Amino acid sequence: MKITSKKRHLMMAGLVLVLGAAVLVNWYYTDPQKNAVSVENSSDVNEANGKNLGDAVYVNSTDINDEYFANAKLSRDESYDSAVATLKEIIESSDVDKQSVQTAADSINSITNKKIAQVNIENLITAKTGSKCVTVISDDNVEIIVSDKVLNDTTVLQIKEIVMENSDISAEKISIIGAK
Repeated sequence: MKITSKKRHLMMAGLVLVLGAAVLVNWYYTDPQKNAVSVENSSDVNEANGKNLGDAVYVNSTDINDEYFANAKLSRDESYDSAVATLKEIIESSDVDKQSVQTAADSINSITNKKIAQVNIENLITAKTGSKCVTVISDDNVEIIVSDKVLNDTTVLQIKEIVMENSDISAEKISIIGAK
């Protein structure tokens, strides 16, 4: 009986040592001094980040700007598609002379080139600024609608540079509008 009692005491001593070692390792890796943030510092950090600990975050919500940009692009594309459909009707009509057919074909080509340029400009602006945008190219000017949040002097210059590289329009004929 003394042997089992000694084994029991050794086992209990070993468990106490293992438990003590686990507490020490846990304390070492989660040092309260390293992770402590004073109340004064935490409010500064929260103000700098613009977030408060515990605030609700809507992860599946859509921003109103996203809806605006999607609707603007959709209506722009619908108007282009409508114009192209009308021009195709002119081309396919047997009552129209060759000059009108050529003018309609040139107009379709112009609309297609505008659409390609608009998509390229929008993709480059989105990549550069991180914001969605809508581009509308007319015969002699370009209008860019981009989120108000990203507009500053640097962004405006970047947008104008992108537009000038992807179209034949000069900087003074480029309008940049901030959407709220």
